[in-house]
Amino acid sequence: MNRGTLPILARLEALKTPARVAPDGARVLAESGHPNPLAALLRAVNETMLARSLTFESSSGTSLTLDVAGRRVLRLTGVSGVAGGEACMAAAALEDEHKDELIKLLQAVAAPRNELRVMSGPIGRDSDGLSVGLPIALLADLCLVELNEGGEVEPEPVPPTVEEPQIDTEEEDFLPALALRMGPALAAWLIQGGSADGRTGGPEEMVSHLQGFLDDEVEGVTRQLDMVSMVPAGPVCIVLGATLVDGHSILCARADGGILLGVIEGDATRTLLKAWNAVRG
Repeated sequence: MNRGTLPILARLEALKTPARVAPDGARVLAESGHPNPLAALLRAVNETMLARSLTFESSSGTSLTLDVAGRRVLRLTGVSGVAGGEACMAAAALEDEHKDELIKLLQAVAAPRNELRVMSGPIGRDSDGLSVGLPIALLADLCLVELNEGGEVEPEPVPPTVEEPQIDTEEEDFLPALALRMGPALAAWLIQGGSADGRTGGPEEMVSHLQGFLDDEVEGVTRQLDMVSMVPAGPVCIVLGATLVDGHSILCARADGGILLGVIEGDATRTLLKAWNAVRG
């Protein structure tokens, strides 16, 4: 097993973690007594690629709502039970000048030892999530939070980005078209289920690890996707545990009855969003 495979396996294991759902339908990010709910909050935002409105509620009675996309906090749209936040609420898009006030709000809502829950909904305003907002990696650094839970082996150098090929998606199913449009940023991938069942790409060793995991954990992966999908069994994708610039992360997407599981190298935020929007369009 090479060094690059170790963080991949760690992120695959993260998909196994069962999600607890509160009676109101919210997903529990941190149980009561958790020493650092703030880390769970930041990691939840880090795993949100598509535009979403995330409402975080604490058992202390405080809450806040953020518009997020592409691992960026775009804007603050609601806050309850916490003093301050006027500048963030008034901003059409969060900027560097808002980061200190936002961090104070996040720390107040995600206070230690309190249960923290999250509910996902449609975003209030359209945004590509690329040119506005605060990077979650920056907020995590300022809060001394490691986004990749448990740490990781230093990644192998990422090869230079190659211009993505022109793909005729009219003749492709959704998931293979998404994988092909990702280009070299998607180092390895496979599809299970649907009309593209069995399609793969990338080194055999990586594909083998992905296949073994999905064979054992497809039900758990499906539950995780259901938690963030806007429509039952609808098209959705999540990304687990990426650094902003380098390292490996795991892409998990669902469409047309199939699941795509893949390994992303480096920061493919822009590539993934462009590919997803192009294939859906």
